[in-house]
Amino acid sequence: MEGKEEKEWEPRHVLVGYDGSEGAGDSVRLVRALVGGTAGAEALLVNVLPWGGGLPVAYRLVGYDEAPAWKNFFRAAEEELAPLRVAHRTYAGGSPAKVLNDIAEHEDIDLVVVGSPHRGAIGRTFLGSVAEGLLHGASVAVVAAPRGYRERVHDGFARIVVGYDGSAEAELALRRGAALASRAGIELRVICVSTTPVTFGPFVGPLPPAVPDAREIVARAVRSFDPDVEVVGKALEGSTAVRPLAESCGPDDLLMVGSRSYGPLMRTLLGSVSSALIHAAPCPVLVVPRPHQVAKKPIEATGSAAARAPEMSAGPRPHPELRSLHDGAASALTKDGAA
Repeated sequence: MEGKEEKEWEPRHVLVGYDGSEGAGDSVRLVRALVGGTAGAEALLVNVLPWGGGLPVAYRLVGYDEAPAWKNFFRAAEEELAPLRVAHRTYAGGSPAKVLNDIAEHEDIDLVVVGSPHRGAIGRTFLGSVAEGLLHGASVAVVAAPRGYRERVHDGFARIVVGYDGSAEAELALRRGAALASRAGIELRVICVSTTPVTFGPFVGPLPPAVPDAREIVARAVRSFDPDVEVVGKALEGSTAVRPLAESCGPDDLLMVGSRSYGPLMRTLLGSVSSALIHAAPCPVLVVPRPHQVAKKPIEATGSAAARAPEMSAGPRPHPELRSLHDGAASALTKDGAA
């Protein structure tokens, strides 16, 4: 049932938007929780210097020979991530979301980590323009750290919680979540929420011949795993899936969901449920990209892994195409917003 790559999925090459803010510190702490014990894992920290002009510009890599002070800019993050292998780069001009997305496109990146801007409630994630841009089309999985995550004591995750509805997108999240849970030796919890159909007076459209049964969907998902896998299924009810899923998570969990079920394949696509979950859940939320094939029977098939790109550079030199790429946006990274 499971593709080998998804069964063994493990983020090794992690891209982090880093601007020195508190939200960036949350991202760094989340990287430790995700890959701190992974052999051969490495993190690439990227800072994008703001461009104050009103017109879009082509961004470029800033060499540390021309701006040596920026090399020390990453020192605190390097110390926090030690002994993890860390590389870092600074770019000038352009949109941070555009720069990060281009790196994810051209290099061997498994996961992009973003933090919340410096506002909003502690323990909740608030999407800034950078995270919002990445979650609307990144080619790899994106995980958002709640505000204040850096201040917690973390010894890995307590559980991997997967929001599951039987779709191909949810199936991919489930298989990747199972791989993380199995490797860490922690519980995998599968939650399906049965929501009440919304009707508007007499204007009722055609209803499906049978309303999906959350209990059956969860039971089939649990049965798909080998007996030695620690998996717990739970069927809940609610007016929407957001509140039951968010309330099922603790601050030390990792919540994983699939992208919305329409739009380009192999893209991370933020839907209304995943967007609301990122804001409501007390823990990090990881959104996986759409599988590059959508199965006709998603409960019985697994999505395939995203196509791999060339290997990630270990040092500060990027893929040649990333040295000067035209940016079609004019937004800039500020100290009040985490990448």
